[in-house]
Amino acid sequence: MKAKALALLGALALTLGATAPANAYTQEVVGQWTEPPQFNYIKNIPSPLNSQVVAYVSIGTTMYRIKMRAGSGNGNKNECTNNQGWLPDGVYSNTDADGNSHFKHYNKTWGHTVVRGWVWELGNKKTRCGNMRTELFIHSQGTSGWSDSNYRSEGCIKINQVDRTFLHNQFARSYQPTKGYLSVWGSGGT
Repeated sequence: MKAKALALLGALALTLGATAPANAYTQEVVGQWTEPPQFNYIKNIPSPLNSQVVAYVSIGTTMYRIKMRAGSGNGNKNECTNNQGWLPDGVYSNTDADGNSHFKHYNKTWGHTVVRGWVWELGNKKTRCGNMRTELFIHSQGTSGWSDSNYRSEGCIKINQVDRTFLHNQFARSYQPTKGYLSVWGSGGT
């Protein structure tokens, strides 16, 4: 499994190019095997609001790579800044070593109106500065309308509603979705 994950990351590094515009996820077949879903958030150093989510999802025995534009934070590249900075680097899973983060997918109908609809709840994550970031999600603009300014968030990963619906549908059909995880990397910010 580790070898496949490294191969996926290598393929990801080779395919990083221009970020797709809003409402323009892409999906392609990358192989024939089954693994739990792996999401990657690749931070765009100049612009946290024009970054990318790349998800590897197995449906049946076919592995798909799904890419879409994503934002995190309000433009602030400091992961230590609560409710403003982008998502802290690291792994978010149900079995990761820190015990604070997780990767749970459900239809959220309560709380902040922006964080509603299908979400991936990420839990909490300690930053490199030592503070704890809380209430972290991959989400869209609740159930209201969408514009490119909506890639701003209070530190979560935000994708547009069309992409979220597609990703939810593929994730719901995926192999072992409860064992999925998110890897965040590429910060370089201060």
